[in-house]
Amino acid sequence: METKIEQIINHTHLTYKYVLLNGMLAKATNPAANPLVLQAGSPLEGAFDARSLCHSVVVPFEQTVLEKRLGGSNEPFLNKPARFPHLSTENAVRRGKDRETLERLIAVGEMANAQGNADEALVAVLAHILRLESRVVTFAEGRFDAVASKRAILSLLESLMAQSCEGESLALSVALLFELLAKTQGGDLHVASHPANQSGASSNEISDIDVFEADGKTARYCCEAKDKPFTRADIDHAAGKVAESGHSTMMFIYGPNARTTENLPSIVTEYEAKGFDLTFVSSAAFADGIVALAPSVSWAEITELLNKHLALMRAKEGTITHCRAALAAV
Repeated sequence: METKIEQIINHTHLTYKYVLLNGMLAKATNPAANPLVLQAGSPLEGAFDARSLCHSVVVPFEQTVLEKRLGGSNEPFLNKPARFPHLSTENAVRRGKDRETLERLIAVGEMANAQGNADEALVAVLAHILRLESRVVTFAEGRFDAVASKRAILSLLESLMAQSCEGESLALSVALLFELLAKTQGGDLHVASHPANQSGASSNEISDIDVFEADGKTARYCCEAKDKPFTRADIDHAAGKVAESGHSTMMFIYGPNARTTENLPSIVTEYEAKGFDLTFVSSAAFADGIVALAPSVSWAEITELLNKHLALMRAKEGTITHCRAALAAV
């Protein structure tokens, strides 16, 4: 049983990790609960509202005590693998290792039901989770209350963008800058960053970084962040996604590793004639402008914002490690 638990926790499928922890917590707390259940409407005996338990108990625990080791998801049970009434081999899942993980998850749940050892299984689950790398960046406690100077913020951003991390460093930096911009405008704006190569996957995802009004739906800024060589096709693709979402303004922020042979001013003029307001700006210029206008912020606030977007982006381990190093070097 513990071997299967270890395999599930060490696999890349995030949702099944949450389902495992949630199921063992439910069974260990109430022996009548069935860890195979995902929804209260399941026909299985021992059905319960697994989603409520996960989102009200497991999620905050995972984000604080477990330091987002499972990925830091706010609502893991909204993902497709958790939208079935209960765990079953009939559930839609990709072939290969994902299906193997589902089968292992079912086996663990069945063993917990048969053996009544969910309390021991819960300990094993937590032990294997704690062996995972923390996904939270921290700052020296002694400096947590100190106000971050504008020079130090720019230094942090420069360090972050010095290593591309497949574009995630630029996206993280731009998201932080938009958070600072939101503070200058009263803090009512909502900054959303998205997993790499997945913008547009839902109605609330338009570009790499989207900034919404207080309602969380009306877009104020749509921003494409590019930190590699790009062509006209890349520009048109990004602008096309924005236009398809019903918006006519986009910022295209390019990082230190970006290169292009395109005539950017000419493209801006061309788009303007079509009623689309396109702006190109280098990450360095964007940082200089935003930081110059930013209000005073503490290192605790900056660290909290970085952790927020590392989680939203589902950043790779290398990006998190690089972010830690950049913070430590300030």
